[in-house]
Amino acid sequence: MGEVLASDTAHPSRLAWERLDEVVNKYPDHLALVCAHQRAGLYGLGEQDHGDYGQWSFGTLYEGIIRLAASLESLGLSKDCLLFVLLGNSLEHVLTTWAGYRIGCTHVSIHPNSLSNSVEARHVIQTVLDNRPSPKAAVFVQDEAAADQFDQLFPQLDVIKIVIGQDQPMPAAWTSFDRLMQPVETPLGSFTALGSREASIFFSSGTTSLPKPCEMNVPAWISSLSSGSTLGLVRPGDRLMSLVPCSHVLGYMGQMFALTHGATLVYPSYLAFNPRTTIDTLRAIPCKYIVMVSALVHAFISADLSSSELPPIDTVIFSGMTLSTAVAKEFQAKVGTRAIENLYGMTEGAFCATGPVEDLERISRDGFLAAGRPMAGSTLRLCAPNSTEPLPPGVAGEVHYSGYQTARGYIGLQSESFYIDADGRCWYKTGDQAILYEPNGLVYPVGRYKDLIIRGGKNISPSAIEAVLNRDSELNQLNPQAVPLPDAVAGEVPVIVVDREIPRLQVQRIMHLILTQMGAAYVPDKVLSIQTLGATAYPRTTSGKVQKVKLAALVRQHVAAQATAPEPSAPRSSKEIRPRVTQLWADVLGATTEELDVQAPLSERVDSITLMRVHSRASKLTGKHVPFATWASAKCIADQILLLEAAGSQQEEDTYPLAHDEGRARVGGPALEDMVHLLGDTSRLPATQALVQKAIASYQLTWDDVEDVFPATDFQHIMRQAHLIDYWEFFVCIHTRGHSVPELRQALEATLPLHPMLRSFVVQDDTPQTLLVTVRPTPSVLQRCIVDYGEVATLEDVHRLVVNFPSEHRIALPGPLFCGLMVYVKEIKSAVLIADYCHSVMDATYHEIFEDDLEVALSGQPLRPHASYKAWNDSYYLLQDSLASRPAFEYHLSQMQHLPDSPVALWPTPSRSLRVLSGQQSEGLYLLEFELPALMGMHQHHPTLMTSVVLKTALALLTVFHTKHSEMLVLNVEAARGRFPFLPSSFPREGPLDGARVAGPTLTGNVERIRFEPHETVLQLLYRAQAQQALITRYANAPWKRILQELPRMKELYPAVADHLIFNWTGTTTFKADEKRHLHEHIQRQEIFFQPTCGLMVDAGASGKDGTDLCVSLTGAVANNSPDWIHSIAQGLQAIATWLTLQQNWDRPVRFFSECL
Repeated sequence: MGEVLASDTAHPSRLAWERLDEVVNKYPDHLALVCAHQRAGLYGLGEQDHGDYGQWSFGTLYEGIIRLAASLESLGLSKDCLLFVLLGNSLEHVLTTWAGYRIGCTHVSIHPNSLSNSVEARHVIQTVLDNRPSPKAAVFVQDEAAADQFDQLFPQLDVIKIVIGQDQPMPAAWTSFDRLMQPVETPLGSFTALGSREASIFFSSGTTSLPKPCEMNVPAWISSLSSGSTLGLVRPGDRLMSLVPCSHVLGYMGQMFALTHGATLVYPSYLAFNPRTTIDTLRAIPCKYIVMVSALVHAFISADLSSSELPPIDTVIFSGMTLSTAVAKEFQAKVGTRAIENLYGMTEGAFCATGPVEDLERISRDGFLAAGRPMAGSTLRLCAPNSTEPLPPGVAGEVHYSGYQTARGYIGLQSESFYIDADGRCWYKTGDQAILYEPNGLVYPVGRYKDLIIRGGKNISPSAIEAVLNRDSELNQLNPQAVPLPDAVAGEVPVIVVDREIPRLQVQRIMHLILTQMGAAYVPDKVLSIQTLGATAYPRTTSGKVQKVKLAALVRQHVAAQATAPEPSAPRSSKEIRPRVTQLWADVLGATTEELDVQAPLSERVDSITLMRVHSRASKLTGKHVPFATWASAKCIADQILLLEAAGSQQEEDTYPLAHDEGRARVGGPALEDMVHLLGDTSRLPATQALVQKAIASYQLTWDDVEDVFPATDFQHIMRQAHLIDYWEFFVCIHTRGHSVPELRQALEATLPLHPMLRSFVVQDDTPQTLLVTVRPTPSVLQRCIVDYGEVATLEDVHRLVVNFPSEHRIALPGPLFCGLMVYVKEIKSAVLIADYCHSVMDATYHEIFEDDLEVALSGQPLRPHASYKAWNDSYYLLQDSLASRPAFEYHLSQMQHLPDSPVALWPTPSRSLRVLSGQQSEGLYLLEFELPALMGMHQHHPTLMTSVVLKTALALLTVFHTKHSEMLVLNVEAARGRFPFLPSSFPREGPLDGARVAGPTLTGNVERIRFEPHETVLQLLYRAQAQQALITRYANAPWKRILQELPRMKELYPAVADHLIFNWTGTTTFKADEKRHLHEHIQRQEIFFQPTCGLMVDAGASGKDGTDLCVSLTGAVANNSPDWIHSIAQGLQAIATWLTLQQNWDRPVRFFSECL
């Protein structure tokens, strides 16, 4: 792909002096400069009694420039000499800059406050002196105090030293600026350098390091910005107010454009921005244009403008950082400017601009204003980090910029930020992350790569968090700043810093606002005031930017000082069980122990998956053992605590049919009696052996390497025959904490023998029957399943591997259907596992079991075998035609028999093509996170209604809305881990028949029919859906092949439904990393990436102290192919779920649901 953006290459560059000279000749009496902070008549220029402000015409200003130029030349300054100008916005800065250009000097603009930073001041001046040989050099400072500072920093420096110092004693060895401004006769032939190209040296802002010097080609800069910025629209007679120091490139260009275009340059103050002074100046001297950095916007918004309106302002030009739409709109309304321009400008000469825009929505996206388009003669690329290849539109990348005005490098410093391409063009890598959206071609800033917060492998933009807070009129007064805080679990977490002390309620408000508008991943770990961090104000650059790196360092120092003591030892008595278990549940539910209600029913907040995990962890924490069935029957946390307190010490549980039992290891492959699908038929054995050996031959495996062969469930068989489960491939990233790759390999090699399905193949015989084949954990099999993939630098590199798993290691039929890449990550100094699974060998509950085993293996403890998945499947196969399966058969048959004969409307449309647009793949899963506060009221009045039913009902109504049909079909996924399939209730659920301990994917899918009755009330619909859900859960294991034989229509309809719409309730196990869940010491699951090709797959769960925080993963064709569509679906799902839970709607007919869309 070529450049992302390229513009016209014509760029006529006139000398700045030629432009000024032309203006002076045409408009000598026009007002050129107003300095509200200086008196009139300075240096005998202009009239002394000309009002309250110092103001000078072009003719008068030109006279002063000529005087100063002659004096500087008399001091020996000439072409290529250096002029270090450490002055604020003033007449003297203007005179010095232009006098220097007049005699061919190089102008070096430095913020005067730099003298207070000895390291920075020595660096910027000495770097230029050492690398730009000059016949002579001069330095200009404001007053005696600045002169003393300079002398202390450079006691031996041989330069001409000039101090403004009006009405002040003159320091020794310093020349008075006033003396240089005395009228002199200018000899003919002076200024022999006239006609040479003006040059200036400016310094990068230095938010992360010392400032870096860049040489500016002044005519090229003026020409470039004229082509795309409002600055190019300035005309004679206009007034332009600059609120940016001239040491900043934007402030300098404000001066250049005003004076070279015949407009009046207005300075309300010398250096420090004062809102009242600025507003008073605007009222006294109306200005058409204002140039300012975005950091000043809060001062304008909070200023009192009630006394009188400001005169009309045509355009305000912003630069300096990303600008949120909400803040820009509030500024526009408060100040009354007709238009706003966002100007992206860098000292290195990279420019984009929106031009003047009245309707900010035209350049707004995701809450931010665009940075604009590049200037004429410039080219912009968005590239992946460490790459120079352009990315497609819609994908976030680093801004690379090339233009005739762009710097070719830093003075005296080597930098990888500049490179030459194959065509000989010089490019600058800005370090800024941005996105280009079609069709408007605008570039939208995301943030600095160095500022990004990488939480669990996901990039979080601090400016995005700040934008949400800035939309709130109260919170934006706090000038909130988001910075990263290192975290052992998540890598980094956001922290919000505010500029003043705030009460706890406001902290909670910040947390809640980010959670509801952005999701749990963005919620700050802490909200701190700058005063808490031991400072009085934010650290800033000389141009006013907040130095995020320094601010983050203050946060790290504060957190380190607050570090808590080591973890307590194991409980010494039963009295210690309650606080331990309470804390465990608080961690799981993302609440504090004070917020946690241990008497609240667990049924609504957790599922069997979470109960199993907490059961395992509680046993380890307390040394007590309660049978899982007893544990799961407890109605609340308090009951579970009582069970543990009454239990004896941990005992061995009942013996399981083991997933891997060294004691029963056979020689050779399975015999006839080991394979239930053959039913003792010797004649079928050779065909099975030949089928299996063909599948495993490419791995140099034989029948002797086969561990087991057993039939798949009907669900797996139907999905395999329709080739649907082939596309249910997902990727999981697990971080270890402080472990090496060899240690991770050793742990995996200890874990995989207990998990046969992770070394399994799949085949189909001629029955047809889908068979699952597990092979022994031989070295060759382990080598295929566990791959050392080397070392990467950052967590972002890990994320790229997750979403772009290397093709040579991707799983493929017939197997093995698991592959784990081990990667050492230098950023976290630990090993990471990136695993690729087929859903036919792994489900969510089973992955929890696998993670627990990996945790134990990394801790060096012995592993306990699990219940056999083969035994579970054998139970299903042998009992699917028994009387015990009849209730499930009859229930699902009755549901499907009542389907109307007319065609069923299925939605949304699946797609086998994985056309990932607009960076969806690089972002990973689409997660919808929102809060349903009205659920609390619903549960108080209707405690049996489940959250899962509310959300699935919302999905059903959304489907009805899109299809306009009254019948909705969805594949409802169930964990199906209550007990082994089709066993009567008289069999105990715990012990050897505990489905929660099965080492394999027990998940199943049933086609569910939901009928839309428009006159039914909301509560009637929810209770009907609840009753139906209870039966679906009870009959999760169903003999679907028998049902399909009974109903031939379902042979096509079952896979069609499974290919369109799927719903899976995951309880509290959501598809996102959560630093509040600390169930493991050695590992933490950080990321799941799933890209099925069905129409839409909805995986939903709930968390939080009251179970009202929902996290919904939306995947499938709509997510793969259209970010706008999936966003619309997400909004619709949230809107309907909210509408259903609002009390005022409970007794209303459900037909009114569409009013919320």
